[in-house]
Amino acid sequence: MKNFEANENIIAEIAFLAHEKFRKLYQEKNSGTRIKITTDDKWIKKHETNKADLAKLAYSDLPKDWQKSRWLGAKAAFDALLETKRANNPLDENFIEYASDIVHEEWLKHNRDIAEDEHNLSYENLSEDAKEKDRIFVRAAIEKYSSLKKS
Repeated sequence: MKNFEANENIIAEIAFLAHEKFRKLYQEKNSGTRIKITTDDKWIKKHETNKADLAKLAYSDLPKDWQKSRWLGAKAAFDALLETKRANNPLDENFIEYASDIVHEEWLKHNRDIAEDEHNLSYENLSEDAKEKDRIFVRAAIEKYSSLKKS
């Protein structure tokens, strides 16, 4: 295994991949729309609203708070991946569930106060749709890791 460090560029690329996967999910489940509130004052001033349609924005155009949320999910997933590879364990379905649980716990650390009841649960008690949102980060990390291994 190559020695990969969880550097900010790799994590940003995973966050970008995850966001694109979210946008695809929004196309399938939300008719191409996902309106969320932002607290990014600069973004609010520029767009004259505190509502951002995440489905229509590229990762680089997201408000800073939503970029940070994607980045934190990507970091949690990649850290779990690196830990798993160091232990010579496979990146299989068991890993996806293990890492998704970690991603969800990290998300709760930063969002428990704003989480809807259905998301303010442990990973194992989430609906499959909610679990899939955590799995997106893990699959993006695996995808990026695989591309790095090939280069």
